[in-house]
Amino acid sequence: MGFFSNDGIGNIPGLLGWEHFLYILLSLILVIGLLLITHKFSKEKIEKMIKIIFWIVLILEILKIVWNLTIRIGTTLSDWIPLYYCSLFIYGLGLAGYGKGRWKRLGESWIFYGQIIAGIAFVCYPSTALLIHPLLHVLTFHSLIYHSLAIFVGLIIAITGYFQPNNQDFKNYTISLLIICLFVYLLNEMISTNLMFLNEPLAVWPLENIYRFSKFLYPVIISLAQVCGTYIVSLGLYKLIKSLIKK
Repeated sequence: MGFFSNDGIGNIPGLLGWEHFLYILLSLILVIGLLLITHKFSKEKIEKMIKIIFWIVLILEILKIVWNLTIRIGTTLSDWIPLYYCSLFIYGLGLAGYGKGRWKRLGESWIFYGQIIAGIAFVCYPSTALLIHPLLHVLTFHSLIYHSLAIFVGLIIAITGYFQPNNQDFKNYTISLLIICLFVYLLNEMISTNLMFLNEPLAVWPLENIYRFSKFLYPVIISLAQVCGTYIVSLGLYKLIKSLIKK
């Protein structure tokens, strides 16, 4: 079937065409629809939902890996190893759903502080979807569902009060993710990959300019931006959510 083939159905649309706006609209519909259904869920229901979504995204990721290894033409390690910033959604769900104590809190922190912003950024700049695949392609829809769920879960745990930021989060969130960034950077150097885009930039001019300015500083700056930047923006988003709920 064309939809599941290497080339998909149709042309690669790139950014800001009608396909991209439809992609954004579909993501909005999915996120808002799920929020409307679940915004009154109890904490017990939210926890059960997190476990269910964990298995959904884990199966989706396994199917993506299988597709890359069996159907994609010219696949590389960077195409299927799940060690991108958005991949933390899977591991965060596992920790939040099945972890205890500090591990559970860490998983929730990864989801809230990291995945709302990462998901929105991907939908606006679908680097591994519409920039390399047609709209009607299995990986385009995989990415749409995956990142929409990341945005949704991050929002719903804040809206329902399931997750409430505290002063310990910054240290635990930033230290854990900076360690992961360091590990991924070293892995990239060893196996010639570009996981987390830490070794080479996406085709976005601010990142390219940083890389041209200093290839040495680029991974440091992009790591701090992904970790500290998402934390600060998400904390501001939490305050906005709470102020809107009070109204």
